[in-house]
Amino acid sequence: MRPILCTIFLFLFINCKSKQLDQQHTLRSEKTIYKLEHCNENAQCSIEITPNTNLILKQDELQNSYIDFEKGDKVIVKYEFKRNELPNTADGHHIELIYFEMDKNTEQLFLTNEELQSIKMVYGRLCYCKGTSGYFKVTNGNLKLIHKNDEMTIELDFKVGKIPQLLSGINETIKLKRN
Repeated sequence: MRPILCTIFLFLFINCKSKQLDQQHTLRSEKTIYKLEHCNENAQCSIEITPNTNLILKQDELQNSYIDFEKGDKVIVKYEFKRNELPNTADGHHIELIYFEMDKNTEQLFLTNEELQSIKMVYGRLCYCKGTSGYFKVTNGNLKLIHKNDEMTIELDFKVGKIPQLLSGINETIKLKRN
């Protein structure tokens, strides 16, 4: 009797499929990444655009913030600044990110300071930087975004509290790819 129950349990366990994993795979497959040429000489920069997605800022049990995504009706824009790793250095990675969401029909945005939270703007600092790594809401800065035809221009200047930043501004125009 016991081997039969174990077989049934194992069969059910193997055939269970996570809806969230399917959703995350779908979200990732729709994104478009634009490599940027105008970046610091010791870094690589890119803009990633993910349609039909909502941005969620969550906190774990230790009150550390992190980013999550769910299927939705917004467009997520992610700017990534990735410093080239220092040779012969353990934990030498350093990535800074800006995330925000916007309506898919947005043609222009002009936002200042607290208004940046209307698009859930978040700054991420991922490095071996004790006490200054994580995700932070952006409430001090200016954003000008123009989206028309097949082009998007992002001009952003911002500051996040007392967190040291390599990335404090974005001034990019990208030609959007048609799906």
